[in-house]
Amino acid sequence: MHKLLSADLRRLWINKAFWLTVIFMACIEGAFYLLLSGQGPMPMDLILFISLQGIGVLTSIFFSLFLGTEYSDGTLRNKLIVGHKRSRIYLASFITGIIAATIIYLAGIFAGSVIGILSYAPPNHNIGQITLAGIIGWLACISYISIFNLVGMLSSSKARTSIICILTAFILIFAWLIFYSIVGQGLLTGSAKVICQFLYEFNPFGQTVQTLPIDIASPWKLAVYSLLLTFVLTGVGLYVFGKKDLK
Repeated sequence: MHKLLSADLRRLWINKAFWLTVIFMACIEGAFYLLLSGQGPMPMDLILFISLQGIGVLTSIFFSLFLGTEYSDGTLRNKLIVGHKRSRIYLASFITGIIAATIIYLAGIFAGSVIGILSYAPPNHNIGQITLAGIIGWLACISYISIFNLVGMLSSSKARTSIICILTAFILIFAWLIFYSIVGQGLLTGSAKVICQFLYEFNPFGQTVQTLPIDIASPWKLAVYSLLLTFVLTGVGLYVFGKKDLK
């Protein structure tokens, strides 16, 4: 497992798309701040997680390309030839994705913090609330990775992997918008409303949106949803990847 993870991380460190994504994430944070600063002074904590709304799309592009080379370059076949277990290959890829997403995520937070300090914008919330919101955002990033890792490890086509991952990221955005409109306008009642509310909160994009105001209404529920999605998809991925014909 250690050798697999080390090999994946070496590929990550020299991957240009990864570092471009990190830089782009920081630039998005700065761009959003410039757009919003025209409306008046912005507290630091309200700009920290602005760029997080785009992390699903950004990681879908980068990680799908990163995983696509596993098949196209013969990397996956070589790992199997030397005797590595499929479960360890899958988990090493998943952990690498978590590390990559975490760095990308922290790049946005770091940019937001620097901007907030330079603009003398003190936060409106205490450090505990900000940290909790940050953890919820990070767990949402992990659930994104669990989705993209599942797709990338089960698809032998680099192009198909990229298309499915990117489409999934946008579908999650549009699905959240639909559920948000339905819930917000009170169009449903009873069990239908409960189901719609669940889908609204279970969606990784919806969880990133709820980090924006910092003061999250049900943080632990969102954390459980992220972990549940991550464990279920990872379990399914491990099972299917273990049965997949890789010849």
